[in-house]
Formats: sequence, C-alpha cells, structure tokens
Amino acid sequence: MTVPAESTSVTNTPRMSAPSPARVAALDRLARQAGRFPDLEFVDMGVAPTADGIALDARDVSLARAIEHTVAHRWMTLTAIARACIDRRWENVDSRVQAALLAAGAQLFLFGNVADHAVVDDTVEWSKGKGHRGAAGFVNAVLRKMIDLRGDFVEGADAAPRVWRDRRDLVPLADGRAMRLKRPVFSDDRVLRVAEAASVGEDLLLHWINSAGQDLAFSRAVHSLRPAPTVISGVPEQAVLPGAPFTSNLTPHSDPGSFVWNGDHSSLIALLTAYPEARVQDSASAQPMRLADSLRPKLILDACAGRGTKTRQLAALHPTAEIVATDVDGARLRALALAFVDHPQVKVTTPEGLRRIVGQVDLLVLDVPCSNTGVLSRRPEAKYRFNRARLDSITAVQRDIVEEHRPFLTPNGSVLYSTCSLEPPENLAQAQWAAGRIGRRVARTEVREPRGMPGEPDSAYADGGFGALISPA
Repeated sequence: MTVPAESTSVTNTPRMSAPSPARVAALDRLARQAGRFPDLEFVDMGVAPTADGIALDARDVSLARAIEHTVAHRWMTLTAIARACIDRRWENVDSRVQAALLAAGAQLFLFGNVADHAVVDDTVEWSKGKGHRGAAGFVNAVLRKMIDLRGDFVEGADAAPRVWRDRRDLVPLADGRAMRLKRPVFSDDRVLRVAEAASVGEDLLLHWINSAGQDLAFSRAVHSLRPAPTVISGVPEQAVLPGAPFTSNLTPHSDPGSFVWNGDHSSLIALLTAYPEARVQDSASAQPMRLADSLRPKLILDACAGRGTKTRQLAALHPTAEIVATDVDGARLRALALAFVDHPQVKVTTPEGLRRIVGQVDLLVLDVPCSNTGVLSRRPEAKYRFNRARLDSITAVQRDIVEEHRPFLTPNGSVLYSTCSLEPPENLAQAQWAAGRIGRRVARTEVREPRGMPGEPDSAYADGGFGALISPA
C-alpha cells in the first residue's frame, strides 16, 4: 500500500480503453460487501481477485488487494467523506454505488501516485449498469466533489492525534501525516468524530472508553490506522549472518528474536522453505507460548491450532515433546495436515481422533477464538462488528472450549490460554474462571497493548494480546 501524495488532476479526455482489471476485481468484491456493513467478511484475502473470472497478473493483484484492504481499514472514514458530497442519505444509496464511491475515495485520498482521471474513469465505467440507470452519472458527479474537497497535507505536530481528534476537517493517514479538507466532514460529537476519523466502530470505542479510559481508547484507535508489517519469528542465526541470502530483507524488530520482512512474497516463501523453523508471527503472538518455557511436557495438545504457527513454535520450544494438533475448521485442518506432513514431533488429527489421548496431556494449549481487538490492523473487519452481545457470545464459546478439553489433562497438567484480544472478559477473567473450573491457579500472565503508531518504524510495531499459564498449585 502506497503512502498519500498529490494526485494528477482530472481531465475530460474521452475513455479509450476498458477499465483497469485490478479496479474491476476490487469493485466486484467490494460490491458484495457494501450491503453487509458492519458485518464485513474480508477473511478470504488469500483468494486472488479476478476480473470477470480471469486471473490477474501480479501487478493487478497487488493493486486490487491494496484497494480492498484500504477500504476495509478506512470504511467509516471514507463513508464520512462520501456522505459529505451527496445530496441524499447514505443509507439510501445503492450498495454497489456505495462500493464504487468507497473504492475511488480510498485511491483519491489515501493512495499516492494515482491519476485522478484514471480512478474516476474506471469507476464510472464500472458503475454503468450497476444500480439505477443514472448510477454512472451520480458516481461521476460525487467523485468530482470529493476531489474538490481535498486540501493540503500537514505533518509533525499539526498532524498529531491530539490535533485531529478535535478537528472535523483533518483525515489522519497511516504514515503519521494528515490531509486537511476544504470543509468539515466528521461528526460534531467527539467520540463519533474519532470513530469516523480512525475508522473504529462506535460501539468498540465507547466500550474501550468505559473499560480502559479515554486516553487508552484513543491510543488503540490511532494504532489501528497503520498497516501491520510482516514479522518473522524463529529465524536461525545463520539466516542473518553477513552475506546470507535473505539478510537484506530482514530488519531487526524491537522485540528480540523477531524481524520485519521487507522483501517480496516469492522471496518470503523461499526463506520459509530454506528455514522451516522460521514462521510469520508477530512478537505479541509469540510471547504467550513462552510462558510455559520452564515446563517439560511429554505430550502437548494444541487444540485450536489454526494453520500451525504456534504449533511450530511449540515444537521449537519443547523439542522432546510429542505434539498433537487439531482444529474444528475443515479448511484450516487440511492446511495444518499439509504443513506437518512427516514432521517428527507433530501429529495432526481430527477432533474426533483426540479420544486416544484423554487424560494424557501434560500441556493443553488453547489459543481460542476471540474478538480480535488486539489485531485490528490485521483484521479490520473486527473494528466494526464489535458489540456487547457478541463479546458475551464469544466468551461463552471460550468457556465451552475449556470445558470440552479439560478431560484431556493429566492430574498435574497445565493449560496455556491465549487470545489476540484486549478485552478483560476474554482474558484474565476467563483465565481465572478456567483455573477454578479445572482446579488450577493462574501462575503467569502476559498482557500486551498494541505498539507502533502511524509514522513510527515497522520495527516498533506489535499487536496486542493476552496469555496465561494455568498450572497446579
């Protein structure tokens, strides 16, 4: 994703070619999401976008994904800008037209080196036949108003969060700058204004204010503005020696043992192939597993293994242990099995296949499903769907998982419980409940607030999360 820069002005040159396949692919996918807000589903980003069913080349895939990612991250910001440029209620605008305005707005306000006329022409062309008969004309008129709304860029103290959270005409940017608009677009209400400018759901922001205080709530909202870097853990020493093949692509992270990856995707795959012990894993995700580093388990059950990142970490931390890994999701379980084919320590099985180890597990690892509020830069859809009812629902699921798996423990077995959430009901309160339920105590905890604000180096970035080691007294 590129940083904002002044764009080429709109021209009235007649269109001479079809719309960009990248923009068509992004618009097609966003059109399927626009009517769902706040229940967005951007969890399929591993699926390469296509235009009219035709695969895109690498450059177009990159642009399509950048458009979709940016809209997902800044949905509320872009909606506020578009709403200020229309003469009707946003809710009354056809969802496909909403998608067109949000996708174009992302490029016009949040991208750099993008020609305005290309964005407008492609978006208008795509809009023909979408929604009502006048959709293309409406989109064209609104986009020109949006372009006229842009002002200059401000940086440093003039772009600080303490400034833009009290202004209705400043759009905070991922690189620490802000764009000054020619007229106000954000809400008069301070909480809703911050929610719109940072694109965080109002329910979530209010929840944070009530549970953690306004300063920490606003800090979390600001953190969510910046894109998350690719962080690599488990990199062996020989991979970072002078002259090693991937040294130039690895920047030391502020957390020892982690590196920021700055190479392309194909080179990353080559690194992971060359060094199987290396894994894409944020330092906050890696830390909870280290809470059990003093234990010497013979049998570990990784019951919510996902695609196996923490499973691989457990194998490195406990090289003499047998590890059984599973997941209830069929797609993740298939990926897990493929990742650990012929692994000397890890055995992947279905949940039904766990019956053979009831009462034999020394370390039960529960990296449970959660609200994802510690990883909003990676899971932007979680910013909008949060509410108290869903929090209560997910905590109930977490307790069900504890209940379902506690029979696997030996009498002296321990539980390693972790989430990528910032919410106390999912974290310490849940760990304490689990400890009481299985007759253990909370021996160690790890609580992490997100780090690394817009404009700070990638090496300062970290997700938020929680971990607890629950052991016999």
